[in-house]
Amino acid sequence: MNQKTLTLTLLAGGLASMTGQAQAAAFQLAEQSTSGLGRAYAGEGAAADNAAVLGRNPAAMTLFERPALSAGAVYVNPEVDVKGKPTSPQAAGAASAGLPTQSDDIADDAVVPFFYYVQPINARWAAGVGAFTNYGLSTTFQDNHYAGPVAGKTSLTTINFNPSLAYRMNRHLSLGVGFNAVYADAELIRHKGLLSLPPAMGGIGGQATDEVARLEGDDWGYGWNIGLLLEANEHNRWALTYRSEIDLTMKGDYSGLNTAGQPVSATLDLTLPAIAELSGFHRVHPEWTLHYGLMWTEWSSFEELKAVSNDPRCTPDCFQKDEKFKNSWRISAGVTHELSPDWTLRGGLAYDQSPVPAATRSISIPDVDRTWYTLGATYRVNDALSLDGALAFLNGGKVEVNESPYQFSSGGDAWLLGLQMNYRF
Repeated sequence: MNQKTLTLTLLAGGLASMTGQAQAAAFQLAEQSTSGLGRAYAGEGAAADNAAVLGRNPAAMTLFERPALSAGAVYVNPEVDVKGKPTSPQAAGAASAGLPTQSDDIADDAVVPFFYYVQPINARWAAGVGAFTNYGLSTTFQDNHYAGPVAGKTSLTTINFNPSLAYRMNRHLSLGVGFNAVYADAELIRHKGLLSLPPAMGGIGGQATDEVARLEGDDWGYGWNIGLLLEANEHNRWALTYRSEIDLTMKGDYSGLNTAGQPVSATLDLTLPAIAELSGFHRVHPEWTLHYGLMWTEWSSFEELKAVSNDPRCTPDCFQKDEKFKNSWRISAGVTHELSPDWTLRGGLAYDQSPVPAATRSISIPDVDRTWYTLGATYRVNDALSLDGALAFLNGGKVEVNESPYQFSSGGDAWLLGLQMNYRF
């Protein structure tokens, strides 16, 4: 349901410009808890610090002897800059006409909330429900940017409602299963930019701020997830989890140059990729615990963006753009230190691999590999209530993007700040 390219590679124009460089790979989000953020989400499926483990592994609910609730949010402050390099006569003409070729801080700040509740039923069964997100983005370029046909505004918001059930088979093995109902909402706006140049200069005239495309729509998609928790003993455990892909068909209105600015009903298919993860938890000392994780995301299911309509003006398609993502990996390691009965400290390091092939990278997705550096802490108010805080810095690096008639250099980092409340009844 999210997409980014319109008749002029439109929707593509911002989809990952922000999310791709600010959080996990492409437009994936990792921010499902604050306690996990403190250790770079290493070993999340096996940690079970609090009810937020439900977002990664339903099987870990069997570790809870009391009902538990966790709620919080992560504030994301990305700093992504895109600098244009006018290399064609049209682009040079747009620059000479005073249209901006550089955009600073195109990625909008965001707050990513989450909520989890775990209810033990008996010694073997537990149930729970979570509300969180795995995907999202928001980017904004100037309305008169010279690359308006591929820039503009792009936003995607998703929320996943995830009821789950867990069963302990024996003292070493637990299994869990969950149902996922994902709501997605998207908006895309593109402007003329250099297309506003006179026809003699390769444009079609008008104002740089004139809209050339607008797409709005939403949809519900459904999937499932499963988890396994293997406990060698109370100090060593591993988790293996899988979350299915989610198919979405965004239904809404599209208007563009090919519809003379008139809205038509259109649909756009999007597959949110499947995710598999291996997690490890090892308490090597009463005060020290090591965590590690390996995540695989099936981005190869994201092959193209195509919007279609029954309106004859959208023949054969309203728009189509090849993406051809490749599957990607994320590796993470973290440590937890029990400083005192009241304080727990965390630290983590992670590396995210970009799914965007270098040969097909576009300004719509100037995605790069990134490294996470994180710190976090928990303060226990009493036996029932605890508070989590975490801070992370993401180093996204820089890339060169060549997409005729545009050439860009893009780079960005991000700061993340998380807060979370946990309560055991």
